[in-house]
Amino acid sequence: MGKLLKEKTFCYIFNFIGTLLFFVLFYHCLSMTGENIGPSWDEHIIFKRDSVLANIFWILVSLVFLYYIGKISGKLTMKIRNVMLGSACVLSAVISFYWVLGSKAGPVGDQSLICQYANAFNMGDFQGLLTGRYIARCPQQIGMVTLLRGIFLMFGESNYQMFQYMVAALVPVLVLSGCKIVRLLSDYNAKAELYYLLFAVCCFPMYAYTVFVYGDLISIIAGMFSAWMYLGCLKRFSWWRLAAFGLSIGAAICLRNNFLILLIALAIVTFVKLCFERKWKYFAMLAALVLGWGGMQTAVWGIYHDVRTEDAPAIPALLYIVMGLNDDYQYPGWYNQYNYVTFAHSNDNVELAKAKAWEDLHMYLEIYKNDPDYMVDFFTRKMNAQWNAPMFQSIAMNSDVEGEQLPLVKNIYEHGKLGKFIEAGMKLFQMLMYGGILFLLVMRRREYVEIEKYLLLIAVFGGFLFSLMWEAKTRYVLPYLFMQIPYMAMGVGEIVSWMEKAVMAELSHKFSIFNR
Repeated sequence: MGKLLKEKTFCYIFNFIGTLLFFVLFYHCLSMTGENIGPSWDEHIIFKRDSVLANIFWILVSLVFLYYIGKISGKLTMKIRNVMLGSACVLSAVISFYWVLGSKAGPVGDQSLICQYANAFNMGDFQGLLTGRYIARCPQQIGMVTLLRGIFLMFGESNYQMFQYMVAALVPVLVLSGCKIVRLLSDYNAKAELYYLLFAVCCFPMYAYTVFVYGDLISIIAGMFSAWMYLGCLKRFSWWRLAAFGLSIGAAICLRNNFLILLIALAIVTFVKLCFERKWKYFAMLAALVLGWGGMQTAVWGIYHDVRTEDAPAIPALLYIVMGLNDDYQYPGWYNQYNYVTFAHSNDNVELAKAKAWEDLHMYLEIYKNDPDYMVDFFTRKMNAQWNAPMFQSIAMNSDVEGEQLPLVKNIYEHGKLGKFIEAGMKLFQMLMYGGILFLLVMRRREYVEIEKYLLLIAVFGGFLFSLMWEAKTRYVLPYLFMQIPYMAMGVGEIVSWMEKAVMAELSHKFSIFNR
């Protein structure tokens, strides 16, 4: 009982924090939308003012629709639910392959660079690891470069299309993992599962990012799979789940370093469990977490042990943080080459670069101290540019078209009727997501007394703090979209259940009056 009370305290604290976070996100979501406009889908976010009343109206309309959809959940046996899950996985794969085939999007920017270095490494040219070169300065890219090397060796030089098709083939794993997470978190609630499948299949960025030749979507797939394995181990421990958990979280971090935030969330949950219950399985899971991460990093870098130089420094993290404080052209915290220019001007000397960054950081802090209103405005705009752009730059980041697109895809790229419908749909999706999670946290605050119930939301909160601190880009918060969808489904399920109770209460009241 004492253990439960102590763990409950942690849950209450995080529930309060999470409720504040999603209240702020939902509040801003109602009144504005961040979007990409301009030539070639300029990646910078422009804000558009919305009608709050119109947004509330469409939320209510969608909830009525979901209310009637949810009525079938009571008739869904586990066999039917598994068939629905399989169908959703197949449908997501079909749409993903169609998008890869139809969009003709190719790599640009950093995507092109990692493809070039993958080819160079395959030909025995490892100069990219030397001081001042791209991989040396950005060692977090080594996982993706190594994966692309394998694909290019098997399917031909620069055959990035095979990477895109591989990601498309793995999209069903993302849908499957999310559904299994919903089952574990909701105690197999059929309504929450039904809504999850609907929301997952309708999540447009999931398909659009299949063509992004980078670690974003593939790391999300690995990360969500690891969360499923972790929660499964907590529910019913097995060694194969433990091994899958360690390998998948290691792979997720190796492919996209930002998944260290999920690792921290996993560690927090495990430590809280350990503090009040010294079970050996928690020690095993903590060991799997550390070994999976460290082992994967060691394995990848071990490939380059004989060609890697020890004196090739990476760009310090502090430079990205300071870059995240710039307000050039009213794009808060956006990439402005500060990290590269400062590091290059310091001749790749880490200490000199840090000294310059500290100097600039103090300058920004002085500005905020002298003008707190500007500070609030800056971070509000920075937050909205990342967390209130419902398309998540899914077209802007994949706008380098290399061939004739299929008609439906072309319509989306050119802001046609289908494109506008999807943009409006994702806006509604985001409002339901923030509102649904907010409702869930408020309604379940006294019942969610196990810290693992908040696992992915702890990661989302960590990602939120990170996004305010780091270089800004909407794409960087993409992982947290998929971490929120399971809670979105449960939250909407709670709203619909509340609506059902209200309807039944009203009918009961009218029936009692009639009987008089």
